[in-house]
Amino acid sequence: MAAGAGSGRPKLEIWADRLLLVEGRDEGNLFDALIRHRFGGERRSEIQIIDAGGRDRFPGNLRAIALASRNVRAVGAVRDADDDAVGAVRDADDDAVGAFRSICGHLRQAGYAPPAAHGGFSGATPAVGVFIVPDGNAPGAVETLCRRSREGDAASGCVEGYMSCLDERGAMRSGNRDKTFAHTYLAATDDPVARVGEGALQGAWNFDSDAFADLSAFLRQLLSA
Repeated sequence: MAAGAGSGRPKLEIWADRLLLVEGRDEGNLFDALIRHRFGGERRSEIQIIDAGGRDRFPGNLRAIALASRNVRAVGAVRDADDDAVGAVRDADDDAVGAFRSICGHLRQAGYAPPAAHGGFSGATPAVGVFIVPDGNAPGAVETLCRRSREGDAASGCVEGYMSCLDERGAMRSGNRDKTFAHTYLAATDDPVARVGEGALQGAWNFDSDAFADLSAFLRQLLSA
């Protein structure tokens, strides 16, 4: 359920004392699958995953979340450091450093005490953590981690070959290679789906890969807060 208040929007109900704020419903599916895989279904029930929206909707939704969640232990916020299409106009918060600065500013405005650095949590009550995907430094998104998690397997090699073929023929139109990889990879699964989170629920990505290690460590901190 997307966060928010006002006419036509569902009322936000907080049922857990640990919140994980993500950028969309499909990201929520991916984190659902990741938490279940890494920590088990019982621990998954300790975290409420909330679709807080992308950068445009996040500030307003965050205020609604803060008002509805006064007695939580911890809040984790995850945002992509999007690698925009070539030629697109970039905002000041399009890189990882800018994204971290931006989300921390919105957290402060909502009354939260943000962490000092990416991947960590503040010592406040509630404890607040921020993770900028993929690693707090490089540009990218959840698709970047999905791609990294499948490096070296048979299907990955075929997908990379397909993308190289497009490059060689001048036929690559996508400005985001990680997303191109992810969607092409999903097309070769047993039950093809269109979104990476849906694929995660079907086991498409290797959550045991080192690609997800730092993100899993962040979630472990949220669970232990």
